[in-house]
Amino acid sequence: MTRTVLPPILAAGVILAAAPVAPAAATIPAFARRYHTSCSTCHTAAPKLNVLGEAFRLNGYRFPENDLLLRKEESVPLGEDPWKELWPRAIWPGEIPGTVPLAIRLQNDVGLTRLSTGGSQFAFNFPHEVYLLAGASLGDQIAAFLESEWTKEDGLEVVQAKVEFQDPVSGLPERLLNVWVGMQNLYLTTFADRQIDRAGRQSFHWQEFAVSDLPVRGPGGVLLDPSENEFRLEGTQPAMELNGLAVSRFAWAVGVGQGTSEGAEDNNDRKDLYYRVRYKLGGLGLDGSYRASEGPPQGGGGQLRDRSVTLEHFGYLGGEPAAAGITDDHSAFGVVARVLFGPLDVGGGYVWGRNSDPWGFGTGALHWGSVHAKAEYLVYPWLITSLKAEHFTLDRPPASPAGSPLPGDQDRIIPGVIALIRQNVRAVVEADLYLHDERSSALGEPTPAALWVRLDVAF
Repeated sequence: MTRTVLPPILAAGVILAAAPVAPAAATIPAFARRYHTSCSTCHTAAPKLNVLGEAFRLNGYRFPENDLLLRKEESVPLGEDPWKELWPRAIWPGEIPGTVPLAIRLQNDVGLTRLSTGGSQFAFNFPHEVYLLAGASLGDQIAAFLESEWTKEDGLEVVQAKVEFQDPVSGLPERLLNVWVGMQNLYLTTFADRQIDRAGRQSFHWQEFAVSDLPVRGPGGVLLDPSENEFRLEGTQPAMELNGLAVSRFAWAVGVGQGTSEGAEDNNDRKDLYYRVRYKLGGLGLDGSYRASEGPPQGGGGQLRDRSVTLEHFGYLGGEPAAAGITDDHSAFGVVARVLFGPLDVGGGYVWGRNSDPWGFGTGALHWGSVHAKAEYLVYPWLITSLKAEHFTLDRPPASPAGSPLPGDQDRIIPGVIALIRQNVRAVVEADLYLHDERSSALGEPTPAALWVRLDVAF
């Protein structure tokens, strides 16, 4: 393998995947200002990352091997290079960005949704969310990233605030071991991840599922208090993580997380464990490298047209309070396969989970699973068509005298179109169509359906 410089003109984008709701990608307009390069250097349809953008993220917000080819703002040194030779009798020198590394993102939504009582609701959500983003490399081996979010419902929240130590142990191969600390996204899979792989608006249900969303009915159909376990796999949380790359094709990570869905306060005296692995065959390596005999995969209009297969697997083991004094042990495991073939990106996966005592009633374990898939096609460099589908199943535990949950199996499809009005101005149209929703059927309600239009601007 040869690590190679990739000119910015080639980096406009391999299609990865459409997906979920909300926040920011790992590369932001602050980096475009620092490196004097376009958003399409790292994004297919910002904030959706292309292959070079993913390598940039994994490298602690530094371009892999081609940094010198890009015009960039000079950093402010915090010390002199000779100090390195004096260490430990001197502080190791560092640096900070020459410009303030801030960016802002605005999301405005228009929604047409079918109501459970019949009829529909047409609503403006202006703004849906406002983000303040910051990211910077602080010298050769340290980076920081901040993502804060404002909504009308929750006010101002810190979504991510993490520090990354790249190659902290000397003598190991480059990028084999990194340490990330702070409030962070766990990137359980890059497929449909809320930061890496977002072009559309909607998430898969397995990403946002929480047992606290399931209503419980007691004798006579009376609604009981929901579970206290609000954990969602998609949420960010305080965590310490070890991760790295091996031979440019294999990515690994193991971490310890606080476990709370919102990540603000610890609600028990235990920590959660998670791991993930990813292997890529063909195309650019995960570090941005390619085989010297092949050269970078080019397509029309200066696009990178990756031809590759990526396999991913994750596991998550944790526990959250379900009721006073009762802990709900939960686990989830997932496998994903993705094929990139020029402008086409298609993939699918299966995620399954278990909750040992979701309501603290002693009813037994709850099992759930998701078969999900998506296909995207890059019609033009500025236009993407998307289709996502999911079959979500919920196996209810045996009923107890205290009550039982309403059913929750569902089948849905999410067709969409994503258009770049400008590189930093994105329009999304997505329909959220339920072909079957067992809960609605049990309650005699109409099957859910919605049409969403989003205007997304970052600067």
